[in-house]
Amino acid sequence: MVSWLRKLFGGADGNTTASRTRTQTQAEPEQPFIVNLFDDRLVVHRPDGQREELEWQALERVVARVSRRAPWTGKAWLILVGEERPDGRQQGCVTPLDAVNHEALLARLRALPGFDQALLDNALRDARNGRTREDVVCWQRGEAGAADAAGADAGGANNEPAQP
Repeated sequence: MVSWLRKLFGGADGNTTASRTRTQTQAEPEQPFIVNLFDDRLVVHRPDGQREELEWQALERVVARVSRRAPWTGKAWLILVGEERPDGRQQGCVTPLDAVNHEALLARLRALPGFDQALLDNALRDARNGRTREDVVCWQRGEAGAADAAGADAGGANNEPAQP
């Protein structure tokens, strides 16, 4: 996921890697991302044919980004970051906020205890106005108030802060 984030939004070696793979696996902005929600996980099908998957119990934070990188400049994205796998790879999914089935994803995320809708709304407003934005964390495991955590369902144990 991290290497694809670098290709999509830029990074240390993203420019050379992206130019080498542009014809092979470049995601086209006019092609849809497709979000599928299941009881235990989220699956994002990318336009380049790849697929990202994240178990809900492994979700650690939800980040909103308004891209600076062409051809996605000014487009709002969600970056769902999960726990690190035993093999050292980071779990996660990246999806634009206009993906197929994005409303169902937003409904699920808004139900997380402590989800900051105002931060997401600000990112969406910036995207509509053609502005870019630094990443904002709309939700992070363990960041919910004590009352929110106490009111969580059986999955509340997953709200404990993760150890780095």
